Amino acid sequence: MIRILKATALAIFVAGGPFPAVAAGLDTFGWKNRVLIVFANPGNSDAAEQRRLLLEDRPALSERDMVIIEVNGDAVKPIFGAAGTVTAAELRKDAGIQEDTRFAAILIGKDGGIKLRADRPVAPDQLFGLIDSMPMRANEASR
Repeated sequence: MIRILKATALAIFVAGGPFPAVAAGLDTFGWKNRVLIVFANPGNSDAAEQRRLLLEDRPALSERDMVIIEVNGDAVKPIFGAAGTVTAAELRKDAGIQEDTRFAAILIGKDGGIKLRADRPVAPDQLFGLIDSMPMRANEASR
């Protein structure tokens, strides 16, 4: 009985974490790209500000293997990089975002885990600082 409890506790510990891993919709990016998904209502000024902020430094986005996708209603629009064939419904489900969410920016790491959730535009230095602090990024930068 104790062995079963220990195995269950270990499984919960390993599966747990601050954010859940993402599912099938983003699998095409796994281990290749970091993905920032911007969810916004049509005409949302925060989405326009997020685009402006990030596209000012395209070389930094490329260097970090970034893909930026904007989801407005049912539309999926690639902002930087290729969006693949993901749908708005898949992205919302994977990121745990309601359809009526006014604005959300979600960073997905190369490992498929959610690394950041924001309800306001994310400054490039905050985003790049977070990415650069990740062990995988440190390994990439040292090559």
